[in-house]
Amino acid sequence: MASDNFYDGFDYNSSQDDVEIEYQIYLFEIRQCSKAKKLRIPSYRFSRKASKSQHPLIKIDHIDSKRTVEIEQKIFRYTRYPSKQAKNIIKGFECDKQFQTKSDCTQPNVSLQTVRPHDFTTFRRHFYRTNHQQIKSSLKHRTNIEIINIRLAPIDKSTQNDFMKRFNENTSYYPHLVYHGTKLTNIKSILRYGFLIPNQPHPTNSKAPIIATQNGSSYGTGIYCSETADYSLSYTNTTNTLLVCAALPKRNEAGSIERSHGNILVLSHVSEIIPLFLIDIQYLSESNLNKPWFNQQYPLKMNIKEDANKPLIISRKYLRKVLNYMKDEVQKNRRYRGRRNNRHKIRREDEYQVRVFEPFS
Repeated sequence: MASDNFYDGFDYNSSQDDVEIEYQIYLFEIRQCSKAKKLRIPSYRFSRKASKSQHPLIKIDHIDSKRTVEIEQKIFRYTRYPSKQAKNIIKGFECDKQFQTKSDCTQPNVSLQTVRPHDFTTFRRHFYRTNHQQIKSSLKHRTNIEIINIRLAPIDKSTQNDFMKRFNENTSYYPHLVYHGTKLTNIKSILRYGFLIPNQPHPTNSKAPIIATQNGSSYGTGIYCSETADYSLSYTNTTNTLLVCAALPKRNEAGSIERSHGNILVLSHVSEIIPLFLIDIQYLSESNLNKPWFNQQYPLKMNIKEDANKPLIISRKYLRKVLNYMKDEVQKNRRYRGRRNNRHKIRREDEYQVRVFEPFS
């Protein structure tokens, strides 16, 4: 067998040109590439023309030519437009998120009424879990009204202490769920000082104002509230926010409420009632009845306006910059005026010289 070294000195010389050989190789590669593209394997067994003439059982394995295949959603993709059920879950109310309460319950939780919390935060949480179904369905008969939100009422600390003191003294009955509708300006006063009895000073807070009777006193002097939200809604003149309150009315020896008139309760002391939540509503059919909701940040805006009236103290560094800028502007104006005056002066002198040295005709 001959070794490989035998072919080391062998050289093949073709009669064709090297450029022509490379060109033929290039054409061959292009043909092979085009053939590979034409020989693509279809995603189905039969062609569309052949499947139309075959038995219906064969057409099952073939993609229908008249219907486009729906693209299956991948696991990692998200729904761009969520369904109505998903929107309701995402929407929710602030109190549901705060207290982690499920909104799909239909019956009130009576077992929570036996719990006697000692602090206000725990009491409000138990009160909402007990009555949140009734609060959400309080306006279900009004088809033109939608509850937008249920949120916590930012009540003053002293009002919380007064109510919890009376709540711990009365261990026989659980507080009533009542509603109170009033103007937007009155809501601010209620959240700051609590409910006030007309023409009477506050028993513990000397800073609280003395208010006058606004909507009459058909059942005597006191704080009026209602067990139905429809009735209280008629008194919300300048706002679409309704107060949800807890009330501890006085009872007689038989255990019945003393000052109860239909669905109206009249409370004789400021510590017998406290606002817990705010219901924001919206009228669907009558847009002219939609009023602004109570905004918790309104007192902060008032403080900003009060601070704006105070004198503004500016540091010397910024004053120097302002003065230097003003001086530069004044100097620029003076230079401009000086140049302008000089130009007018030169023009006048030139005109005078022309007139003086003009030869007489």
